[in-house]
Amino acid sequence: MIPPVSLFLLVLLLAWAVSLPLMPAAVTSLLPWPIYLQGLWLSGALAIACFSAAMLLALRWPVLSRPLGGLDRAYRIHRRLALWGTGLAWLHYGLRLAVKSARRAGLIVKPEGFPSQALDLFDAWHHSAKEWAEWALFIALGLVLLALWRRVPYRLFARLHRLMPLVYLAWVYHALVFMPAAWWRAPMGVLLALLMLAGAAAALLSLAGLIGRRRRVAATVNGLRDRGDGVLELSLDVPAGWPGHRSGQFALLCLDAREGAHPFTIASAWAPRPDGGGELRFGIKALGDFTRGLARRIAAGDAAWVEGPYGLFVFDDRRPRQIWIGAGIGMTPFLARMRALAQQGGTRQPVSLYYCTATLEPNWLEDFLSLAHAAGVELHVVRSAWGQRLDAVQLMREQPDWRHAGIWFCGPARFGESLKAELVHAGLDPQDFHQEAFEFR
Repeated sequence: MIPPVSLFLLVLLLAWAVSLPLMPAAVTSLLPWPIYLQGLWLSGALAIACFSAAMLLALRWPVLSRPLGGLDRAYRIHRRLALWGTGLAWLHYGLRLAVKSARRAGLIVKPEGFPSQALDLFDAWHHSAKEWAEWALFIALGLVLLALWRRVPYRLFARLHRLMPLVYLAWVYHALVFMPAAWWRAPMGVLLALLMLAGAAAALLSLAGLIGRRRRVAATVNGLRDRGDGVLELSLDVPAGWPGHRSGQFALLCLDAREGAHPFTIASAWAPRPDGGGELRFGIKALGDFTRGLARRIAAGDAAWVEGPYGLFVFDDRRPRQIWIGAGIGMTPFLARMRALAQQGGTRQPVSLYYCTATLEPNWLEDFLSLAHAAGVELHVVRSAWGQRLDAVQLMREQPDWRHAGIWFCGPARFGESLKAELVHAGLDPQDFHQEAFEFR
């Protein structure tokens, strides 16, 4: 299967190739200046298209994220598109600077009287379109570097990331001003115009703070419980506006307006009260500056809001049995699923759960064993503190029918990718390995 970003770029290249015969002969000949122009236009078009698609995925609309495997995977594609867009924008800018230097050195000559290929309507805007795009390019590079530098606090990343719609709109302005006139009547121009129109609408929704607003409900903190394994279990009361959720889904949770919302997997099954409200639980591991001090900053009765639910890690498959693998805080979706199964009187589909952890508090272990028993789930605890490590060989040895199972993994990405590669190599259908892609920066 072709990765979504690669498929998107292939479609754009095909549109460009189909558009070439519709362009003037002067810019399609194999001479240095036309070749430079085609490279400049193509790199710019690919850059703005990638950012347009990234802006659309930022809307968090299920109709866009569902075909991609859920919002967690859509956000991963959003990030890749942004990286591709930034890289291509710098290629576009670098090509322009390189040819400028080559012209000064006499290495390349612009044909005398060579007409501008942009629409005459935009001639007066050329200078501002260039300047805005250059400033936006440097801002985008800084924002991407901040997103990749994990030491930058999430709240700072989230605040600065709000500049990206402005960066994008500056690039849309640049693209509209300099897009070749012939493209406006060709597939490439039509495709870019549609992408930029949709992307601009998404950027304006983002700047207005409207993204996700309809899926947001007020909540009240019920209480906190330290599980003893570095995880804080937070209980919230939500009103009738919460639409309910499926085991394995996640939500955006805001406990502090200055901090903003963070994504957390929901650790509870949905059991609505007669009034339509209910309780949500989240397992929050102390991994960053916000989560480490959370227990000191919030208390029962505090106001919060929740947005969602999101995600498709919901244990749907057509296999005769399932194998679950949860590592560390990656156990959260399996806790929610076991609670749902316990409410239903236990699973009717054989399930084996491997819980990979460093330590496990005795009280928490007792609760955990009791929940697994009520859900009808076979539990295996793998403790790294005791020198235990789960790998594909052990899994295949202990689960002889693994080829016929749906395997659901939530935990460190590299661990999951390694397990998947070994199991697929041994004969597992790749479609039977489900891995949550839970990264939002």
